Amino acid sequence: RASNNSLNCETGRYHSKPREGSAETPTSQSTTWRKCCKICSDPPCEGLSLLPFFDPIIEDEQQFLVSCPAYHTQRLTLEEDVKSALQSWEPSRLARLFQKDYMTCFADYIFKLMNVRFPKQELDSNDAHDNDMKQKEAT
Repeated sequence: RASNNSLNCETGRYHSKPREGSAETPTSQSTTWRKCCKICSDPPCEGLSLLPFFDPIIEDEQQFLVSCPAYHTQRLTLEEDVKSALQSWEPSRLARLFQKDYMTCFADYIFKLMNVRFPKQELDSNDAHDNDMKQKEAT
């Protein structure tokens, strides 16, 4: 696990330490809420995180790639082998996504999801992606 993405499972950890000089001590519930998928866990539910039986949907890699409804349209364009490997979430099947036959499809899928999840970065990313594609076509 690389732990270098911008998903809430990673960025939610950044706020778990109190700021210097702050009297606020974060609770496990507030830290958990920061890690939730903001699509699947409505913001009005934030208060529910204080209940002992609250089971939030954490925005982690699996939830982002496989189950979040915000990316349903992008999942429809996936090749069946790639979709099947992701849905199984078995290490041996996921490893195949990094083989030559599937790498481009998988990378394009992640690229599309990141553009939906982080739209403010879309223009910069698309420009870089377009430039890469033009360079490949020129060679």
